[in-house]
Amino acid sequence: MLSTVIEALAGAPLLVLFGVLAIGTALGAVHVAGVSVGPAGALFAGLAVSAAIPGVADALPTLVGTLGLTLFAYTIGLAGGPSFASGFRSAAPTMAAAVGLVVLAAAVAVGMGRLLGLSSGQIAGTFAGAVTNTPALAAAQDAVGSTEPVVGYSIAYPFGVIGAILGIVAGLAWARRRPNEEDRNPPQPAAHTTVEITRTDRPSLDDLRAFHGETLVFSRVRRDGRETTPTPGLLLEPGDLVTVVGPAGVLEAFAEAVGTVATEDLPLDRHQIDFRRIVLTNPRYAGARVADLDLSRFQAVAGYVRRGDVDLVARPDLVVELGDRIRVVAPRDELPAVVRELGNSERAAVTADPIGFSLGLALGLALGLVPIPLPGLTIQLGTAAAPLIVGLVLGRIGHTGSISWQLPFATNQALRQFGVLVFLASVGLGAGPDLLTALRSGEGLALVALGAVITSVLVVSLLGLARAAGRGGARIAGTLAGAQGQPAVLSFAGDRTEHDDRVNLVYAQLFPVTFIAKILCAQVLASL
Repeated sequence: MLSTVIEALAGAPLLVLFGVLAIGTALGAVHVAGVSVGPAGALFAGLAVSAAIPGVADALPTLVGTLGLTLFAYTIGLAGGPSFASGFRSAAPTMAAAVGLVVLAAAVAVGMGRLLGLSSGQIAGTFAGAVTNTPALAAAQDAVGSTEPVVGYSIAYPFGVIGAILGIVAGLAWARRRPNEEDRNPPQPAAHTTVEITRTDRPSLDDLRAFHGETLVFSRVRRDGRETTPTPGLLLEPGDLVTVVGPAGVLEAFAEAVGTVATEDLPLDRHQIDFRRIVLTNPRYAGARVADLDLSRFQAVAGYVRRGDVDLVARPDLVVELGDRIRVVAPRDELPAVVRELGNSERAAVTADPIGFSLGLALGLALGLVPIPLPGLTIQLGTAAAPLIVGLVLGRIGHTGSISWQLPFATNQALRQFGVLVFLASVGLGAGPDLLTALRSGEGLALVALGAVITSVLVVSLLGLARAAGRGGARIAGTLAGAQGQPAVLSFAGDRTEHDDRVNLVYAQLFPVTFIAKILCAQVLASL
């Protein structure tokens, strides 16, 4: 009976793959103490299926997993390009330190692995699992030419997730005991209010935009019964009503500084000035800043930018992405022109530029073939690190002429999730029998010990780095989430900090550089 099932499934590799994806997704959605394994559920499902039914995945082409990995890495690069580039200069020292700690963890891996008598492939795979980096596993597999690294990866991966989460718990507890300025002043969600001006010194709106370290946006002004959108250099007079957008905690202080909170909410009056959420789908603005939209030519102002489920203040330097929903305030007769300029196409909001997407992936894969000589060996960036690097660059550029490199937000998220699930499922399907063999032998205990030590070294070192830099609880959590790079860890950090945006900011700064460092370290470890 079993042989009949194996024979039938061997002739239907796609059925096996999508069956594992369904099981793995369900497994990844299970929360234990508020934590889930996320996409790694596909890996564990693949391991279980291939261990229970040996040979079931023999017909699955390796190209399937490679494609998934490439999609995952490239879409991460596209999404992270704008924020990574804008914060590179200020965060460069922290990035360099985080990369150094990844290298330290790799050195510990090879030292302890040799003492335990493990092979290069086992060490590299265990390192990849302990730092929860799927593309590093692929790099290790390519270097050794077999699935040997998968066993160590599978055993060490849970330690990587749990260790990072325990590190976040410890970091937040330390921040609560010894709060600094960051902890005492958490960022507030975006909001708006209408203020009645009582100051008599006629302050300029341009001078008021920077308030208490935050950038405010003024979307409309009513003077003598007539509503307009603000113009550069406008001087406020007593009795003016002004709608201001900014962090909720700052708006109250702003109102006290210039007047009082008005009893009338201007956005509710849409007779003269109206507002609308417009989907940004014009590829010409991919990767542009809010200021680059030049909405003033339509007497319009952007108040909010909604990305996913989050509202962001439309600061002039905020980089917008295709698929963002921009809340625009403008005279009623100008709104149609703004809509035409920004696009507002529901179809385009989920459709990629096929030329830009294909060409970008091709450039990334071509870069991955370039040999990089190192002392004693030659490595390649491969099908993960190279697409990530190209994605970062093209994501920052946004568009070149009529070619759009960026992907709409929803499309990027869908391709990223699908890519990582396909890769992990295909890896798991090829390594189940090897995992069983390791667990039944002494090698299993050695791999467990090595994975736990690697994760502990990295997490403790990152905590020390964050504390030495004087970071508050949210940035400590972001440091651990960014350097570890596992989605469940980032989700846990967000939940424990009430989704403080500083977690995502630090994550975006550290994730790309540590991602690449892990891949290169895994290649070196597997080649020793």
